[in-house]
Formats: sequence, structure tokens, C-alpha cells
Amino acid sequence: MERKRNRPAPILLLLSLAVLAGCNGAAPPKNPAAENFRKEVEASARRMVPLLVEPMTRGDRGAVRRILSSERTKALSEQNAVLMQTVVLDPKGVVFECDIPFVCDTSRDYSRIDLVRGALKGKAGSHGKIYTANNREAFIVLTPISLKGEKEGLLGLVYDADRLLRERGVTEKEFLAMHFSH
Repeated sequence: MERKRNRPAPILLLLSLAVLAGCNGAAPPKNPAAENFRKEVEASARRMVPLLVEPMTRGDRGAVRRILSSERTKALSEQNAVLMQTVVLDPKGVVFECDIPFVCDTSRDYSRIDLVRGALKGKAGSHGKIYTANNREAFIVLTPISLKGEKEGLLGLVYDADRLLRERGVTEKEFLAMHFSH
């Protein structure tokens, strides 16, 4: 009895040809600078959020201010982190405390901004592009400050878009495509 040879299915043949032709569908390599930046942002949020939980539950602005000041000092000592400014919003989206000039001078309400509204309503944070008071582009990453499932506020890490591109090589498209673990 003669054995029949297995013939490759037409789809396998097409896939093989596509791979040989260089059309393997692989994603282009990520910008290492963008990936390093994403990791730094997540590390900053993971470090700061636990520190902020207790003072936020007590409504202790002084303690929050001291934490932000301490974190700012650390950030300035690390060359890669000098771009960051921070803002802490209360559960309603109003500025509780921050280290950004003019933003903390009054109790500004950011609850109507889609990014903030989404982060306040959802379980996860959000990130996107915003505009500063002097109409400069900035990027913000909002991370929930939660205790036992209750949102005590949001930590916002703010980065000047031009400086991020110039000093770190991270584009707006790369930033907006990032996935942060909030």
C-alpha cells in the first residue's frame, strides 16, 4: 500500500511565503526611552500613592505637602525624573495640594475635564494630554489614591510635553499609546 504525502494546506503555504517576504506582522520595536519613561512613571506612582493614603483620609494638607516636597527633592536628585510635577486632587476633582506654581493658589476644580472625570468614576486611572495655564502642552498620568476600595483622591504626575520630547525622546504618540498600571 502506498502512502500519500501530506500536502501543506494552502493557508500554511501563504503564511510561509509571508514570513519569507518579511510580512510576519510583528510590531515594530518600542522606543527604549519611552519604555524606560513608562517604568519611571509607574515607579513614582507606586512609591507615592501609599504615602498619600493616610493624609488624604485625614484631610491633612500639610502632610501631603511634605510628601510632595520630599518626592520633588528626590526627583531633582535623579536626572531622569526632573520633568515631573505633582498634583493631588480630592475625591471631587478639586486640587487638594500640588507643587505646580499657580495651580495651588486657589481650589481649582478639574472634575469637568474628561481625563479627571474618567479617573474619578472608574477603578483605574487615566492619562492624556492637557494644557497648562500658559497654554503649553503637558502630559498627565492620574492614579487613584484608594483605601479599602474607597477613592480618597487622585495623584497626578505632570510632564511638560516639549521637555519630554527634547530631553527623553518620548513623542506624544508614544505617550498616548502607553499602558500604565494604575
